[in-house]
Amino acid sequence: MVAASIGTIVVAGPMVLLLESAREQRRGLADATVEQTAGKLQNQLVGYLRIMSVKESVIFSAPATDSEGALIGFTSIILAAGAAPDFPRQQITFDAGTGKVLYYPNRSLPNTAIVIVQNQPSMVVRQVCFSPSLKTDGTPDNSLINVLIKLDDNGSSGRTVRPNPASIWRTFSVRMRNN
Repeated sequence: MVAASIGTIVVAGPMVLLLESAREQRRGLADATVEQTAGKLQNQLVGYLRIMSVKESVIFSAPATDSEGALIGFTSIILAAGAAPDFPRQQITFDAGTGKVLYYPNRSLPNTAIVIVQNQPSMVVRQVCFSPSLKTDGTPDNSLINVLIKLDDNGSSGRTVRPNPASIWRTFSVRMRNN
């Protein structure tokens, strides 16, 4: 009887450690997927925004609000790399319904959207917003675009804690080129 009890403890101990290790691996994979997607999205947005011309300005559209109804930014921007007609108007937009961040290299051509990132079973894009910065006198500075992104693992890590610890908020600013 004593030997059976000791044998059960000896066998059960490594099994519990194995199960805990698998759970931590799943959590680590969920965290890494969200971080990787956030980094990819940030890099692509910086790349698209940095080449845009300040002289062509930016049009912000589709206001986004927080849970209290306060304006936090805009989910769509229209901009250009240069003067028309040589440089077409381009658009970056976040579609909350499908969870896609879309880049339109030429707004005048239909069905030209490039999907930058979209929802996956292990990662969900919750928010992508753009807003102008402010100059020291309080007027909008459309040459410096603020970007807010929020992603999470959509519960794929199996965590029951709220708020979701695999949720990532990133904010960054991109200055467009001066010509």
